[in-house]
Amino acid sequence: MSLRDDLRRLTQRLAGRRPSAEEERLVELFRNRAELKKELTALDEERHRLLDRLKLQEGATMRVEEQYAALEQYLGRPDEGYKSLAYFQLRALWRAGSKRLEQFASDLARQQKDRERRAQVAEFERDKRAKLGDVDREFVEAKVLADQLQAEQKLAQQRLGELAGFWNHFRRRKLEDAIAARALRLETAQAAVTDLGDARHAIEAEPPPAFEGISLEGKRAVNLAVVAYAEWLCDRLAADGLADLARQTTLRRVFESGYGGREECLALMDRAAKAIADLERQSDDLVELKSRTDRLRRSARYRGENDPIPMQDSISPPDGPGRTHGSVNVLLEEYFEIYGALLR
Repeated sequence: MSLRDDLRRLTQRLAGRRPSAEEERLVELFRNRAELKKELTALDEERHRLLDRLKLQEGATMRVEEQYAALEQYLGRPDEGYKSLAYFQLRALWRAGSKRLEQFASDLARQQKDRERRAQVAEFERDKRAKLGDVDREFVEAKVLADQLQAEQKLAQQRLGELAGFWNHFRRRKLEDAIAARALRLETAQAAVTDLGDARHAIEAEPPPAFEGISLEGKRAVNLAVVAYAEWLCDRLAADGLADLARQTTLRRVFESGYGGREECLALMDRAAKAIADLERQSDDLVELKSRTDRLRRSARYRGENDPIPMQDSISPPDGPGRTHGSVNVLLEEYFEIYGALLR
């Protein structure tokens, strides 16, 4: 469809002539063709995107297959088998520590959320009671005024009925004016009573506000406790050097690890297995955790006023005789996948 055809149709429309059915059909076909071209372009782009993702996945699959083949060859050598077993035993120890840290952080975050939600609801209920108290006082005052005006109006109407005779004409007129004025005041007072009653019902029916999440102070408190917990876990494993050995499995592959001969690997496996069992059955030392958290709170610094995660260099374990053996900077060395457990 050419520009000349478009101009011709425009001229015909300006002249008052309607386009023919054939021209309308051509215009509709042209529009459909443009839409189809757009959809085809979008589908072609999606095809190229999926092909790129497929290539990436094929590369990842190939790397995994190469690692698997290398691991088979590695494990096929008897002298390397015990090192591999020790390596994966230490990996299991790392996962056990990470799982325990994650569970602790999850429980603590849930407790903090419940605590802040209860505080929010309690504050809401206090505000509601205060509002209801103010409305109740105004309601009582308005009700007393309305009852008083109604009683006065009833007495005035009775008095008006008693004023018979032409000699009471001016007294009746004066009393009628007072009754009319009081009627307006009574209507206003009764309307105030109704409005205050409606306001009270609205306040009573008002639901608590939605919980928008743990506060910044709450997140910081939870994160410091999580850091303290990670330190405590490290110190439980540091005596035998297991904490650092377990961490090394996250930094290098099994082929690059070495733990000595058969006897050394068996002894290491035994220590790691006992450490895993201890982690699974050991209860948390709340007193120790509180002491560590208090120490972290005194030294913690943050990059920004809205950042809930402390800076790495601000949570370094203290030097001197009070320092626990094996203490490390768990944030700097990312012990037990700690950043996955921290609140953001």
